[in-house]
Amino acid sequence: MAKEAQIKFAESENPFVLEAPAQSLAAVRALARAMATTLPADDQLVLARSFGVRLIEAWWRGLNENAVAPQDLRTPIAIFETSILTNSASLLAEQIGLAASKFDAETAAYQIGLTYTSMLPIEHRGEYGIFYTPPALTARLIDQATSANVDWAKCRVLDPACGGGAFLAPIAQRIMQELSHCSPRLLLQSIGNRLHGFEIDPFGAWLSQVTLDAMLLPISSSSGLRLPVMVTVCDSLRNSPAKDEFDLVIGNPPYGRAKLDSETRDLYKRSLYGHANLYGLFTDFAIRQTKPGGLIAYVTPTSFLAGGYFKNLRALIGREAPPISIDFVAARKGVFDDVLQEMALTTYRRAGKAAPIVVSEITASEGVVVAQEAGSITLPEDLTLPWLLPRNFSQTALVQKLIEMPSRLADWGYGVSTGPLVWNRHKSQLTYQPGKNRLPLIWAEAITADGKFIFRAEKKNHAPYFELKSSDQWLVTSKPCVILQRTTAKEQNRRLIATALPIEFLQQYGGVVIENHINMVKPLNDSPAVSSAVLAAFLNSGAADRAFRCVSGSVAVSAYELESLPLPAPKALKELTKLVEVGGSKECIEIACSKLF
Repeated sequence: MAKEAQIKFAESENPFVLEAPAQSLAAVRALARAMATTLPADDQLVLARSFGVRLIEAWWRGLNENAVAPQDLRTPIAIFETSILTNSASLLAEQIGLAASKFDAETAAYQIGLTYTSMLPIEHRGEYGIFYTPPALTARLIDQATSANVDWAKCRVLDPACGGGAFLAPIAQRIMQELSHCSPRLLLQSIGNRLHGFEIDPFGAWLSQVTLDAMLLPISSSSGLRLPVMVTVCDSLRNSPAKDEFDLVIGNPPYGRAKLDSETRDLYKRSLYGHANLYGLFTDFAIRQTKPGGLIAYVTPTSFLAGGYFKNLRALIGREAPPISIDFVAARKGVFDDVLQEMALTTYRRAGKAAPIVVSEITASEGVVVAQEAGSITLPEDLTLPWLLPRNFSQTALVQKLIEMPSRLADWGYGVSTGPLVWNRHKSQLTYQPGKNRLPLIWAEAITADGKFIFRAEKKNHAPYFELKSSDQWLVTSKPCVILQRTTAKEQNRRLIATALPIEFLQQYGGVVIENHINMVKPLNDSPAVSSAVLAAFLNSGAADRAFRCVSGSVAVSAYELESLPLPAPKALKELTKLVEVGGSKECIEIACSKLF
């Protein structure tokens, strides 16, 4: 329904003119996004949908220009609010839509989807996980499903978060190829009966259905028949179709922390441990909806492979739907629009037998995916533990060594916890001057890239001291420990950046307060098997870093992952211990650490 009050843009804006279908679509999206960001969040959502409607109308008109029997654009599956666009915004949407009609249906829908999602309010996009899948990754995952013996001639398929139809449309094309001998009526009937999509966003659901219509337009226009509605607007996690209904559940489910009501938490309790993440819930949902022997194929972040919050999900997957293949996406940037998580493409066999999992690294460039097999691994006996996986071929031999290592940090005499101070809950106690009842506040930047400790607080809002209240003694650290930065990225030279908190510094001030973006590796007793100096030297080595990268599934260096990291036995550290005691060079220490693996 159109608002009476028109959302306005300056009419003096010059719309971006597309001289060729493929020209500067990123620049067009940037202009559309700039339009949206001038408005309050509520109006941005309405604008994005209004702009998207105009795009789809122009796209459909362009598709039908040369159709044998032009078809009317399908009306939206569910009502959503729209507004009247200004002339400049309407003309821009018209130009993009007509340009999209020159592409194949899958590419056009992806470009329209990117334009739409780029205009959404950031909060709305994050809450509902609206990030559409690039066609190259879609094709790779469908190929993996094909390799796992999905029968496109008769399989029933569900995408429970179908977005813009990224998976449904190319699967429809696979079915068309498989059933090319069928009459148009039987073909449309088969696709309409066997493909299903769920989508919580009414615009995304409509785009999915229109994309399917566009994919089948040559057949439907010549036969005078149409696809039935195959997409349902609903919350998949709270929708309860019959269980074990589908041969394939495929898609790119939303991700991000989810607040659950008691009923939903109880429904998914078997896969939950602490915080709920949307994509974990969708994985549990997929297991429920897939027939025994059927396949699940998902694009998700990699955090489920190691994170503590996913331990019950790992156990569920291992028991009920063991993985067949895992593809790691080599680059975080430039693959998904506005997504910085490390991503994986995973296939699972419902009620399958545990078998070696084929692991590959894939790179996507200019719409082409190149895969390099990294090896195969088996799951640990304790399925809740992090799954040791080579992300690329260079890690394969290392993973085999790690699997054989029985020791963990606890065997070295240490446990891990995060720094206790969440600073923005204690803003009034942060201070820039030392004084009575004021202790040094240790931030992540105190840990330098070369493993040294420098007392400093140089970033915005970082004060160097913390004023204690009588109830704050639990925040104080007064015993030696090793501290590590808690957030590092796979692109950095090292994921593990550590230093020993100097005893002299602790003695000078009587204690410190450690901020929450730091991990504290603390002795479990007064006589750990490995000294803190040796532990810090080891953690700062390239060898330890390479080992950790085979465990970690996110940018967070979590306490759970550190405590689960396979390590050599303490008695194997004699050479390293001697080097640290005599002040050996960094090069010598690195060689000694490498020998351990």
